[in-house]
Amino acid sequence: MFLDIFKINKFKRKIKALETENNNISEENNRLNQKLNVKLSLQAMSANDLNNLIHKREKEKNDIETETTLEKDKLKAIMEEIGKKQEALEDLKAEVGDLNSNVEISNYGLYDSNYKFESSWEYKEKLKKIRQKEKDSIKNKTAVHYDPNWRLNGSIAMGKSLIRKNIKAMMRSFNNECTEAIKKVNHSNYYRIENRIIKSCEQHNKMYSLNDLRIEQFYLDYKINELDLAFGYELKKEEEKEQLKEERRKEREEKQLKKDVEKQNKSIDKDIDHYSKAIEELEAREDQTQELKDEIKSLKQKIKDNNDKKDGLNSTLYNAQAGYVYIISNIGSLGKNIVKIGVTRRLKPEDRVRELSSASVPFKFDIHALIFSTDAFALENKLHKRFSKNRVNKINGRKEFFHISIDEIENELKKYDNVTVDFNEIPVADEYRETLKIDNKAAEKQKIDCLLE
Repeated sequence: MFLDIFKINKFKRKIKALETENNNISEENNRLNQKLNVKLSLQAMSANDLNNLIHKREKEKNDIETETTLEKDKLKAIMEEIGKKQEALEDLKAEVGDLNSNVEISNYGLYDSNYKFESSWEYKEKLKKIRQKEKDSIKNKTAVHYDPNWRLNGSIAMGKSLIRKNIKAMMRSFNNECTEAIKKVNHSNYYRIENRIIKSCEQHNKMYSLNDLRIEQFYLDYKINELDLAFGYELKKEEEKEQLKEERRKEREEKQLKKDVEKQNKSIDKDIDHYSKAIEELEAREDQTQELKDEIKSLKQKIKDNNDKKDGLNSTLYNAQAGYVYIISNIGSLGKNIVKIGVTRRLKPEDRVRELSSASVPFKFDIHALIFSTDAFALENKLHKRFSKNRVNKINGRKEFFHISIDEIENELKKYDNVTVDFNEIPVADEYRETLKIDNKAAEKQKIDCLLE
């Protein structure tokens, strides 16, 4: 039985191989027949018919070649049109300042001004001088190169008249484009705007080349300098505005500190007066028992403690460098391992943290550490310098947020003398955690609802 099955399989394989071979022979036979039929058809045709067939095939070939050439020309024209449209699109993007926030600054390089003025006033004065130079060069007819002997219909007078009109139109157009572009400059599009001004100059020169007019290189350089100064001026104004805002905040803190110190001193003076009167009454008694003496001693100690407290408060008030360095985080708003290292002069630094937890962030800040120091600003500055590479915002130094862990700050502070602090390593973030619970419950409910459908 086994041998029979083996033989059957063997015959099946042989039959399949023969069928394949037969199919191959059939295909080859068909191909040879087609070839033979074509040859026989050509042999059976008369010389005239054969000639007509050749002409027909050549015509078809020529038609195909002509059509191919036309299609290639069309493709070339389309590609040229795409190139022009792309160029126009790039120009339009530059004209509107390319305000798309998705454009990476790294594509154009970071803005680095050629001017390093300390105040916005200096930028403004330099900007005035550059713009005056532009006006003077236009007035003196040096901003544009032109041929004074250019003729129109053989007339130099008519040529000069046309040149004046063209120069006026050329400069008005170029200056307007530059003004609109400069208005829209920002960090992400500075170099695109600069390229736009250069390209605009090239386009105007090309447009008026038939009249032999060309904007001089020095005038283009004025415009590039104007762009640099105008942007630097705006940045410096913003910087000064933030500085003024910070100074006013410090003034408010000083006023609040003075108010709080006066309030506490008043309360302490009241307590001292109360203890002093109590001591007078106790000392006036005739029976001076040991218990009475101990009570008087205790009251005197309270007076001393309160006076020390007053001295401490007055020291904080009159020592402008004294205050609290605070280390806070907001994982709900900023994410993990993002901390703010700041300083406040408030007697209650928690008040400053509450201010920061205002409507501008969705969750409250959590306090990791409050460090009192008689030189709080120097301590804050040390920490800022130590972690400068970890700044979240590396452009604006007033943004005091750092990408570091609490352990890193704690280990750093251990290196400093006279700094003792208790750290809360894990943020409370109660509102954030409760929000996560609600979101997780909603997600679980949605999963269950999907399974039940």
